[in-house]
Amino acid sequence: MLDLNAAHVASAVGAILHGNGSTPLRRVVIDSRAVQPGDLFVALRGARTDGHLHLRQAQEKGAAAALVLPDGPERPAGLDYLVVPDTLEALGALARFHFGRLQARVIGITGSVGKTTAKDFLYQLLGGAQHKVFAAPASYNSEIGLPLAILAAPLDTRILVLEYGVNAPGEMDVLVGIARPHQGWITAIAAAHLEGLGDLNAVATEKSKLGAVVREQSRVWMDRCCWDKVQEHAKDWQANVVVLDPMVDSGFKIVDATPGAMRCEHQRWGHVLLPLSARHQVATALVAARIAMEHGVSVEDVQDRMKNLRAPNGRLTVTKMEQVTVIDDAYNANPASMHAALELLGGWPTSGRRIAVLGSMKELGPAAEVLHRQVGCQVVENGIDLLIGVGSGGAWIAASARNQLETRVVDDSGAAAAILAGYLQPNDVLLLKASRSEGLEKVISGIQELRPDRNADRSNNEGLEA
Repeated sequence: MLDLNAAHVASAVGAILHGNGSTPLRRVVIDSRAVQPGDLFVALRGARTDGHLHLRQAQEKGAAAALVLPDGPERPAGLDYLVVPDTLEALGALARFHFGRLQARVIGITGSVGKTTAKDFLYQLLGGAQHKVFAAPASYNSEIGLPLAILAAPLDTRILVLEYGVNAPGEMDVLVGIARPHQGWITAIAAAHLEGLGDLNAVATEKSKLGAVVREQSRVWMDRCCWDKVQEHAKDWQANVVVLDPMVDSGFKIVDATPGAMRCEHQRWGHVLLPLSARHQVATALVAARIAMEHGVSVEDVQDRMKNLRAPNGRLTVTKMEQVTVIDDAYNANPASMHAALELLGGWPTSGRRIAVLGSMKELGPAAEVLHRQVGCQVVENGIDLLIGVGSGGAWIAASARNQLETRVVDDSGAAAAILAGYLQPNDVLLLKASRSEGLEKVISGIQELRPDRNADRSNNEGLEA
């Protein structure tokens, strides 16, 4: 429960209230399809749609109030309306107001890759909702997502774990202006969102702004690679920087690795079995463990919780389809995460073939073609048997690999599924990887529709994130 009514919200964001304003508001939502009775619907204008066109649907689903612009279309009866000059700014202002009501300690996470996995691991190791820890259940890290994550936090939240994602210069200033973190974690500095940020130095500059606002005598966590890229920006930071090589500093050693199970040895804990599939996942879990212990979690509880870690869906979610292993890493992609996923596929133990379905990596700007072609070289280096390139980016990847392995180029996930439906054999391993807009997760359902006579036996392990 948000524990506010429309009159409270109007006062908090400087809105003109049309209506009674006394009905309690449960949640804040921006998708009219997701509205439940008592919600506040925020009508945002975007490139694809205008929330003002869906006010009637929100009203029919039981919304109690709507945050709207003054020049929107006719408003259906049955709602309290809060009129503001800019609904996105008002959403941020409301989140800032709610943030001020919380007594939570805030851990802010940013990075080119790994933010959501880091957030989810930390949430679990801190004890989750049972211990009054809150983290949004999805990748809510933008100028829209971060406010929604804050507004969903219960008033009794003790620790709030937030993601801060940026696509262009200045966006981090907006995010930290809404919620200034007490501690920070920078997961990686890599070539991502170059269309908006320009180059790697600009990425480091923007990500470093999170560290710059972390409270005095508090901590910003990162590995040595990150530190090499941000230390020039960190000269005036008030926080203490903790630079880790997680696999060395923590005393962890991977002694055996099989899909979905990394058997590790710790100098104090003995043997620990982690339900993960990649070395970098273990490194992320170890940083999260260190932060959790800094927040009072016992060694015994961390050790116990690490055995049951779950990473976000679509970040190296491992499933069994018939006798084929599917590595679903289709949530997002950039050059760094492509490299990690291909390395994992290349080393996957199997008597079958290794197949990669790779699509475009978005927002890379002028460097897009070169970076996609480099991925094609990595496909070859990792011994992949078949590459299916999807879309324009997939075509660039395939162009660099086609002389050394079997390649196909298709327009979309449906065409990729059609090829695979007649191609897959028992013990094959299939990797799906692209930016979210390619929708490669649909390949799995597409194959199943084309092979309806075969039942899918699906069991999940966890993930690698872009």
